[in-house]
Amino acid sequence: MLDVRLVTTSLAMLIALISVALAEPAQDQARPATQGASEARPIRVILPAPWEPARPQAEAQSTK
Repeated sequence: MLDVRLVTTSLAMLIALISVALAEPAQDQARPATQGASEARPIRVILPAPWEPARPQAEAQSTK
């Protein structure tokens, strides 16, 4: 009885793993040579220095 359950469980796991592998998009494909504008440069976030006090949102926008 144990052998039948073991074989059934192993077969079910094998089928599940194969179906998941076939359902996922291929990630090993080469990326296209041209990149979009958003991918060309990294996004930079300017944070205040630790010794500067935090400014309110309205004041921070008016200084730009």
